[in-house]
Amino acid sequence: MNTVMKQIFFPLLAAAFVLSGCKNDEVKADRLPGQLNLSFDARVNDADFALNTDFRIGSATYRFDRLRYWVSNVALVDDEGQEYRVPGSYYLIEETSPVPVQDGAFVYPAKKREEVSIQQLPAGTYRKIKFSIGVDPKYNDNLSLQAGELSQLNGMTNISWMWHTSYIFTSVGGTLTEATAGKKISAETGLNTNYRSVEFDLPDPLSISSGNTGASVAFRLDVAKILEGLDLNATPTIGAGQAAAMSQLAGNYTRAISLVNGK
Repeated sequence: MNTVMKQIFFPLLAAAFVLSGCKNDEVKADRLPGQLNLSFDARVNDADFALNTDFRIGSATYRFDRLRYWVSNVALVDDEGQEYRVPGSYYLIEETSPVPVQDGAFVYPAKKREEVSIQQLPAGTYRKIKFSIGVDPKYNDNLSLQAGELSQLNGMTNISWMWHTSYIFTSVGGTLTEATAGKKISAETGLNTNYRSVEFDLPDPLSISSGNTGASVAFRLDVAKILEGLDLNATPTIGAGQAAAMSQLAGNYTRAISLVNGK
């Protein structure tokens, strides 16, 4: 190869490598993991849920001081039917006043949390989302195991339901304001038999990539539907001692959650 040809050939070859590298980088960038935001908007019928506010549900008026529930084991199904399970996906959705923990040894602070951000979600197009309400038996039966946000320090465990401590899956409570002196109410679910799962077909394909940080799916939880068919005036406390009512309450949560949109 003469000098002139070398002067032409090698710069062209170098340019080709650069262009090839840019193309590969673009392809790889499209395949990098992305972010998905989930939101859970608490409502009472058409009104926004709020603590220390009177809500008329059926024939009773409620004033709530807490709404808490575990969203766990989130999974997405892509357009080829392959399911991706989000590792360590245990999230406590809550709106609560301060919660005494371990017989008042310390206080879990008042919190409002309706959003979850899932990082490092594999790039792709997803058409379905699944998750559970509660904590699966592996972790519910052994609180020494840790995953996601699971903790004994948030006031969502109970020692009286089984021979060993287990998680409270859902908790809603407050007072019936029309009852004498404001009757206290507490409706909670737990135990492995009350672990429930839901799944939703997304109205539009959900695209996840490193360049799309705004991907989101919005849900609504209707507290009025949570309490459907339950008479908290007659049975102000629902726990393991009220097995039928607890089972109905657990089922109500799956019907109370609806998909608003996904984009």
